[in-house]
Amino acid sequence: MDTHAQQTVAAAQIASELHQAQQVAKQLAISSKNARAIVLRAGSKAAGLAVIANFYDELANKTIFLAQAINLTALNISNHSVIEWRNSNALENLEKAFLLSEPDSHRDGITHFIDKLELHKRDLDHHFNRLMNELYNKLDEIQQHMRAIDVIAVTSKLEAVQTGDFRGHLVEMAEGIQMMANKIKEHVSHSISLLDQAR
Repeated sequence: MDTHAQQTVAAAQIASELHQAQQVAKQLAISSKNARAIVLRAGSKAAGLAVIANFYDELANKTIFLAQAINLTALNISNHSVIEWRNSNALENLEKAFLLSEPDSHRDGITHFIDKLELHKRDLDHHFNRLMNELYNKLDEIQQHMRAIDVIAVTSKLEAVQTGDFRGHLVEMAEGIQMMANKIKEHVSHSISLLDQAR
């Protein structure tokens, strides 16, 4: 299997990984709304947590958006591979036709088409590499969001200590959010390792 075929398979596997991450991110968004509701009930005691709850929500929504964008990029990679495969087949057939043709027959016309297809192949390769880089960048962006959520979860546990009766709920929620962020990180890490193996 050539490198592009391996990368296309990896992109399809990544789409599946990120679909699962997206489901976790949706749960994360619900948890952030629940945290915001508790913060509102806690009033002035939890003033510092209001901003944190908004951060959770924002990062969860960005993660959902990025997971959808990654699925679209993976689909584009798959479609692109089909176009590359067709181009390679046409090129291979033209090269065979050139070898079988008489020296003074239509070789100029065949050479012209071979040149066009080779130029197209270079363009396709360039575009494919751009799509793969886009996939890497989006995965990296999700990882950064999850690292931010980790830091925010630690901060929110510290803030929760000052909320009296609401402390238990808020600490528990922060831990739940941290666990979800870790699950998403696992899906993203696995996705990156799939891409690395295919390179």
